[in-house]
Amino acid sequence: MKIIGGMSAQVLAARIAKELGCKASLCEFKKFPDGELYTRVVDDIKDEEVTIVQSIIADSDLVCLLQLIDAVEEASETKVVIPYLGYARQDKRFKPGEPISARAIARSISFAGIVDKIYVVNVHNKAVVEYFDVDTKELDASSLIGDCIAKKEITHPVIIGPDEGAKELAKAVAAPHGFDYDVLEKRRISGDEVRINPKEVSVEGKNIVIVDDIISTGGTIAEAASMLKARGVNEIYVACIHGLFVQNAALRILNAGVEEIIATDTIESVFSAISAAKMVAEELR
Repeated sequence: MKIIGGMSAQVLAARIAKELGCKASLCEFKKFPDGELYTRVVDDIKDEEVTIVQSIIADSDLVCLLQLIDAVEEASETKVVIPYLGYARQDKRFKPGEPISARAIARSISFAGIVDKIYVVNVHNKAVVEYFDVDTKELDASSLIGDCIAKKEITHPVIIGPDEGAKELAKAVAAPHGFDYDVLEKRRISGDEVRINPKEVSVEGKNIVIVDDIISTGGTIAEAASMLKARGVNEIYVACIHGLFVQNAALRILNAGVEEIIATDTIESVFSAISAAKMVAEELR
């Protein structure tokens, strides 16, 4: 098998290749003066089994992925691993004339008949997987976060989801290790006062790990951390699967009193303390 890493997943691709006992294939990436992307797979892939690894963080990442898929059309089998699937939060049509952008992206990747199977890691809305026209499987990295927290030996951590939508993730992170978990809920006290509290678990004096699938601007996480500090918690950690950290997200979160930010390498950053490589490699085997 040949592992081909796209522009946005070079490190993860190399780690997956190492887990599989092979080397990641070399590629060339550059931009023409007019801004168009040039992509080339250097290794010979004719009649080979290939796996392309590429996150879709920016629009150019999608173009790169489409170019790589076209470049390996002579492979005997082509799999695509999308560690982070951008546009997955644009999964509904709210106004007439709007596209379902997640569906448009999925169709563009799978329409050409070259790809045999697709893997995506923790899609924001699981229904998006159904938009692909080829066999597609979602991989769940939540247990990797739980394992990382357990190794840190944080005393009696409580796993907190910042809202109801993160409840299942908090449960998946906490359950294998027997950690307590809860989610935050907002209650309007008056016209200009909103109180945010854990729904069930007492957090005073506890060590807290706030978990979410995606951290983008960090506003929700920073708000949650500030509220928990006011509730008298001990240490606060933040963990996510996909760390976008746009604008001043990291600074905003750390300024809210967070001890450490932990993310996976589905999006490569200084916070990528957890690798999804072994999980992906086990699926590819």
